[in-house]
Amino acid sequence: MKYMLMQFGDESVLSGKSQEWVQQMIKFMIEFTEGLKRSGELLADEGLALAPHAKVVSLEDGAVAVRDGTFAEPSQSLAGWWLVDVADETRALELARQIVAGAGEPVEVRQCHEPPVT
Repeated sequence: MKYMLMQFGDESVLSGKSQEWVQQMIKFMIEFTEGLKRSGELLADEGLALAPHAKVVSLEDGAVAVRDGTFAEPSQSLAGWWLVDVADETRALELARQIVAGAGEPVEVRQCHEPPVT
C-alpha cells in the first residue's frame, strides 16, 4: 500500500533552535530516509524550499492568478515528504511516529489512491 508522509513545520521555531539541534535533526532525516531505502519501502522523497519562496496558482474571478506565499498558513507549511510502499497503515503510522519523534514536527499520513483493476 502506498502512503504519502508529509512533514509540516514552523520555520520560526527553527530560528530559536541551537545549531546542534538543527544538525541532529538533519542527521536524523538522512538516517531515516536511508533506512527506508535499505528496506525497499521508499519510492520517492524530497525536502521543500522554505515557505516564503512558495507560489500559489489559483482561479480568481475566472482568471488564473499567481501569488506569493503558501496555500496553508506559513507557520505550519509543508516542509518535505516521503512516498512509501508499506504493508499497511500500521506501518505508515509507525514511520510517521519516527519522524515526529526525531524532528518534533507534525506529519500527515495519507493513503494514495490505487488505480482501479480492470
